[in-house]
Amino acid sequence: MVFSLVPFLPPLHVGAAEPGGPLYTHWRLEPGVALFVFGLTALYLAWIGPLNRPRPGVAERPVSRGEVAAFLCGSVAALVALGPPLDDWSHFYLVSAHMAQHLILMLVAMPLWLIGIPAWVYAPVARHPLLGPAGRWLTRPVPAFAISAAINVVWHLPVLYDAALGVEAIHVLQHQMFLVAALFLWWPLLSKVPEWPPLSPPLQCLYLFVQTIPGGAIGAFITNAAVGLYPHYDGASVRPWGLSLKVDQEIAGLMMWVGANVVILVLITIIFLRWAAREEARDRAAGAPPRRVAPSAGPPGA
Repeated sequence: MVFSLVPFLPPLHVGAAEPGGPLYTHWRLEPGVALFVFGLTALYLAWIGPLNRPRPGVAERPVSRGEVAAFLCGSVAALVALGPPLDDWSHFYLVSAHMAQHLILMLVAMPLWLIGIPAWVYAPVARHPLLGPAGRWLTRPVPAFAISAAINVVWHLPVLYDAALGVEAIHVLQHQMFLVAALFLWWPLLSKVPEWPPLSPPLQCLYLFVQTIPGGAIGAFITNAAVGLYPHYDGASVRPWGLSLKVDQEIAGLMMWVGANVVILVLITIIFLRWAAREEARDRAAGAPPRRVAPSAGPPGA
């Protein structure tokens, strides 16, 4: 949530002159992006390490290797999304590269960051007399779904999407808001604090299934829209690798319509199978016959 609420945070996109060369990239990581990602990672490592160990009760604030690995992988994913060559391609030439950038931030970087942050980091905020109740309401499945879906829909409207590509301040805000959308999308599944609890596995499957609806609608709209939905790319000086405007736009739409929904379908399947295995093991331990559970449904339109 903090990623976009403070206007002076390091930017998540910094423009530069149009690149040249055979791969259409500067191969240069922008200073603002480097400051954000490396600064956030350094703060995380300091918080769980040197700033954590000297304080009383350190045994009650554990950090697993898996959590550290997840957070670091999230930072790598953010660098891939916001760094060369993807950022150059997305800003100057290809809407499909821009879509890939957003999907990596939302479906890879943010959930890995959330997995990597230990529960005791969230706890003081969750127990705050004002922030706690507000956060508990906002992270319930219906508000969380509504917030993430609204951000996704609004920022894919041609007028705002094109404005972001033309004005750096708006582009920064767009990327920050996509991280906010991802935070709300994933919290009902990945929460580690009882004050803002995660959903049960069956409800997680239902929640993820419903999440496919706005993404599928946006993807279908982009795929089937007339060529030049986002006029910024009409004026590209070159078409990298001979990729036409029409094919580029269709790839972008299909990435959200089909690609993102396939990721969600895989997650639904994993959550469901793990839950079913636990239920069967529990029944077996209790001496009862195994329960029969219905298979989960796939996302619409995928």
